[in-house]
Amino acid sequence: MCKSLLDPKTDYIFKQIFGQEDYVDTLISFLNALFKGKPHIKSLQLKNTEISKILKDNKTSRLDVRARTDNDIELDIEIQFKDTGEIRGRSLHYTANMFPQILNSGESYEKSRVIAIWILGENVTDRVDAISEAYMTFQPSKSDGYEILSENERIIYIELPKFNPKNTDKRDLLNGWLEFLQEPSLMDSAWMENREIAKAMDRLKYISADDDVRAIADLRQRDANDRISEKNAAIDKVKEKAEAEKRQLKEKAEAEKRQLKEKAEAEKKQLKEKAEAEKRQLKEEAEAEKKQLKEKAEAEKKQLKEKAEAEKKEQAKKMLTDGISAEIAAKYSGLSVEEINEIKIKVQ
Repeated sequence: MCKSLLDPKTDYIFKQIFGQEDYVDTLISFLNALFKGKPHIKSLQLKNTEISKILKDNKTSRLDVRARTDNDIELDIEIQFKDTGEIRGRSLHYTANMFPQILNSGESYEKSRVIAIWILGENVTDRVDAISEAYMTFQPSKSDGYEILSENERIIYIELPKFNPKNTDKRDLLNGWLEFLQEPSLMDSAWMENREIAKAMDRLKYISADDDVRAIADLRQRDANDRISEKNAAIDKVKEKAEAEKRQLKEKAEAEKRQLKEKAEAEKKQLKEKAEAEKRQLKEEAEAEKKQLKEKAEAEKKQLKEKAEAEKKEQAKKMLTDGISAEIAAKYSGLSVEEINEIKIKVQ
């Protein structure tokens, strides 16, 4: 039986294709399609190709593709399948850390050039375009305009969910590569006429049939999911603590409010005891009506809350039925993992 293609936008699979010496031409093709001649790469030297050595002690180690081009540019290609909420900070940190390594080799500050490319499986910016390029800049002032401080340090984000293959120029090779990274099993077969894309596809099919590669890819994906679940659990814990503190403050404020109200009502009662019986009767009727309205409002609020909870559970039940994991169902339904597991037992 033909096995499904592995996902090339995970770091391990991406490195198995683009981070190997025999497939350096596919990486050059992808980079030239991305850079559009700024710069143009004729050759490059890969730096960290030994995947087995990297994974020997830790099978969940970070796997990037590092290379140096023929025009002396240091490249770092990072794959991030999930948005961890810290991509911007990490991309700046990783890029800055590349400079000491370059300077240690004897290059000057002015000649050192670094390009960091982040291929993202989820959107991390509010920008419209799938590809965004960042430089360090001077901000405009009353006397000066916008100015790039240096072009020696560039960070490029490729947010694959924003890429729509139906609305792309088939003459632009970059779109072929983005289709390959986004969903290789659905990409336009016309791209297979390009030698490098076809070669990358052949490589993907080959490693997808390798049980050892699939096992490591699965292990890394499960570890990534576990780390995200742990982080979400920690966030939920902080939220729960904040909600508890908020409830305590609200209850305290309501208690103080009730005390003040009771005191005011007592004083008011003393003053009104001398008033006519008809006035007291009108007041009692008004308070009774107010109570009824309040009870009605509370009952409606309770119904809405119960309906919302039921909808969450129904949504979670549907996601579980569709094969979505309990952790993701919990994340998108707003229910706890424990509640999701209870629903999962009932569904089974």
